[in-house]
Amino acid sequence: MSDVVIKDFQGAIDIANQIERYEAAVKQMKEALKLFVDTTGLPVDTGEKIWDFSLTESWGFTPETLKSLAAEILLMGYNPWEHLELGSKAISKLNLTNDVLSQYGKIKVTKRFSSKKSPAESEGKIA
Repeated sequence: MSDVVIKDFQGAIDIANQIERYEAAVKQMKEALKLFVDTTGLPVDTGEKIWDFSLTESWGFTPETLKSLAAEILLMGYNPWEHLELGSKAISKLNLTNDVLSQYGKIKVTKRFSSKKSPAESEGKIA
């Protein structure tokens, strides 16, 4: 734990602003490092971490191919609905209310600490 102690709301605002400046600086440094690695093709090994590009895979399915995949999973002897689920984006697109969803499933709420744009900034009230 750090030695930073926030004693009042103004102190909290000051810390939040400082975090924003640090995060912006870190983002710039990461972009510079990314450009270096991309340009040279060489990973950067700090002795603690290796900074390099890595590949990730994701799959996209059409509704028709997803139906065929569900059938394939069923033929393998598995229940496709134990392996295929609706993500938050898909649920959002369906515009289903929590009342409707609660008839079929249970909501999971996760508490996460992060920042988001202030309404005052998005309205142009902060210079």
